[in-house]
Amino acid sequence: MKGILNMSRENFLLNGIFYFILTAFFIYIFVREKYLVEKIEKYRNSLSEKIINIFGIKKEGSKKIIHKIVNGTETIVTAVILVLIIQRFYIGNFMVPTGSMERTIMPKDRLFGNMVVYKFKAPKREDIVVFKEPVEDKVLYTKRVMGLPGEKVRIENGYLFVDGNIIETRGYSNLGQIGRKEWVIPKKGDTLVIEPGKNYNELYREENFDIGKVQNLLLENGNTNVVERFLPRLKFYVNGEETGMVLDYLHNKEILEKIMSGETVTLKLDEDCYFMLGDNTNGSYDSRFWGFVKEKRIRGKAVLRFWPLNRISILK
Repeated sequence: MKGILNMSRENFLLNGIFYFILTAFFIYIFVREKYLVEKIEKYRNSLSEKIINIFGIKKEGSKKIIHKIVNGTETIVTAVILVLIIQRFYIGNFMVPTGSMERTIMPKDRLFGNMVVYKFKAPKREDIVVFKEPVEDKVLYTKRVMGLPGEKVRIENGYLFVDGNIIETRGYSNLGQIGRKEWVIPKKGDTLVIEPGKNYNELYREENFDIGKVQNLLLENGNTNVVERFLPRLKFYVNGEETGMVLDYLHNKEILEKIMSGETVTLKLDEDCYFMLGDNTNGSYDSRFWGFVKEKRIRGKAVLRFWPLNRISILK
């Protein structure tokens, strides 16, 4: 119930309407399959004839080739579109390339993801989620949700503490930016302040950088060393408390330009953030290094390993 309440009523209704329409569409396709196949075949034949007439094709053999090409192309395009829709909005298909979630998930394991669940409720602690990482802003990561919006997290004596309570399900190293600090996880409505700590005009003038080039370097290199090189002493505060990074704002050219000119940026958060950790604590590039994941980045919940076949299992 709490996860559902964390979502706005507007988003809940919009998602409900969207999935109702999309599901009704697939039901219609299933029920009216025979009628639709006949209809599509008629359009395919009509298109084939138009192509034949445009190019003035007379030979029967050539006409048959045109019909086969049009029919084959339509079949492939339709199948690809339907598969992409299903994978994007219903059941995702993911491969985990690294060992960051060992021994829960091994490198090259393939997973099915529930792409619907987080449209109607918020992620819970211990959920394994697939999300678009905030550093390069292009790669899908698979990590475990270990900190929820508004909570305070720290890593001490090899364990994660949330709001002062120890989480003993697994151990974690205090690597990366978090070190021995305590971070408050930003939530919707919080005031986020990004403080540059210095004026960067001289830095990127000497390096002959413009804002676009700085952004490209951040994207291409994709690690906190790059952030530290161009944005030394950069600090984030939530409601006055220093916390971890929210790198989404470094992908906003206008905000990055303000930061690079030495200006402190104050924002009101429009959505919740989460603290993600890999089970393989010493081999995971996660929130300890690059900060928090905004809700919009979360694609789905990893629920089932389907490959390799000898390790098919529900993920926990």
